Amino acid sequence: MLSLTILVIGLGAGKPAESPAELAAWIDAKLETAWRAKGLPPREVAGDEVFLRRAYLELTGTVPSVSEARDFLGSTSASKRDQLVATLLDDKRFAEHFAGLWARTLAPAGSTRGPLEGWLKGEFRRNAPFDEVARSVLTATGDASAGPSGFYSAVGNTPERVAEAVSRGLLGVRLGCAQCHNHPLAAWRREDFWGMAAFFAGTGATPGRVTDGVATRITAIDSNREFEAKFLDGPAPKFPAGRTPRSVLADWVATPANSYFAANAVNRVWQDLCGTGLVSTVDDLDTLAPEERGQILGELADKFAAGGFNVRWLVEGICLSKAYQQVGAAAAEPGSARRPIRTLSPDQVFAALDQSLALKKGRTLSPRYTPEGMTLRARLEEARGASPTDFRAGIPQALLLMNGGVISRATTLDDSMTLRAVVDAPFLKDGDKLDTLFLAAYSRTPRPAERERFLKVVRAKPGDAEAERQAYANIFWALLNSPEFVLCP
Repeated sequence: MLSLTILVIGLGAGKPAESPAELAAWIDAKLETAWRAKGLPPREVAGDEVFLRRAYLELTGTVPSVSEARDFLGSTSASKRDQLVATLLDDKRFAEHFAGLWARTLAPAGSTRGPLEGWLKGEFRRNAPFDEVARSVLTATGDASAGPSGFYSAVGNTPERVAEAVSRGLLGVRLGCAQCHNHPLAAWRREDFWGMAAFFAGTGATPGRVTDGVATRITAIDSNREFEAKFLDGPAPKFPAGRTPRSVLADWVATPANSYFAANAVNRVWQDLCGTGLVSTVDDLDTLAPEERGQILGELADKFAAGGFNVRWLVEGICLSKAYQQVGAAAAEPGSARRPIRTLSPDQVFAALDQSLALKKGRTLSPRYTPEGMTLRARLEEARGASPTDFRAGIPQALLLMNGGVISRATTLDDSMTLRAVVDAPFLKDGDKLDTLFLAAYSRTPRPAERERFLKVVRAKPGDAEAERQAYANIFWALLNSPEFVLCP
């Protein structure tokens, strides 16, 4: 059963006692101790080009512009990585990107998450404490087309669907397997599932609106058996006058006393930033052995709760750590703290295309809005897994990019401002033009062998200006269709 650890901290703690840099140092010390105990070598820190692309993709959902890449790579400041992370956290795209990640965490694939995601953008933009965000979701009422009430319409607004989404998204527990029978792999029983669902028995499902009620009992589907509202563990809930069942549940879920709430948030943020969770699962925290959870997740969750559930502080601390900045591995086991090289999500693919191509404004030239682009997006979505970071693009998706007209049309001189700026710039030499295309596509400059090979292509027909212009267009097309473009290193 779920075990709750009472944390010796003050409720409603404010600003974290540690700075993000101190948190990063603590993370690295903990992980290095664990690696040494297992006889593993220290992790190698990635270069600036890798860190730049990684930080932009994972904090803003897109790649840097050419000028942003030039500025960062050309800087000699010892603190430029710290400064970049702080800058990106202040960027409105950070809130938008993390809102999308958490909307997909809380609501199932295929659901209408727009209202929930729109509200979450505002919460992340103001760095709302995560316990406050969770309480707002758990107790929301009113128009389901805006605000936290959008969660209920996204998940279907039936007690059983809400209970399943809350337990998984906010606690890291897959309780849904106990809806019809006792859980086959964990200790949960039907009364645990329906006891959670009973907190939402009085939640109204009026079309377009979410209302509250005082019901605390529910009859299970396909059964005449009635269940009373109960927490997953601990004493039975009390329902004082003036308190709704959902507000009572919020007091149990979104609190430092519920160690699974903080651990779930920390583990999912780590997964979003590093590709895998700190432990072997993000959806079954109740099944973890104490020694696995205790290696770092439990203590980091305590720090997160004690610091007032400050999401920005947590993200910044992780990004400043050597653990985050390590060289990516071709394959990494969950819970290994080794970061995998990841395929971009559909959202990142289209955002990166928009940024790299610098398409003209005021025209519907973005690949995501064309009929073919919408088809491509649908095919990319087919490769999305159950979690926000579980995405495996394959041969069908690659062929659509390479053989379709989306990128072919977008890499024309008429449409791509990036390409036109390169070929029409009289002050740029051939090498400088190649640098610009590589920075636009890969956030790096070409390696010596790449530079030599592509310069031969550009200079294949000396004196033929049109052939040279087309050569640059072909090179840009090749860069955008390569595996490197759709990877987060």
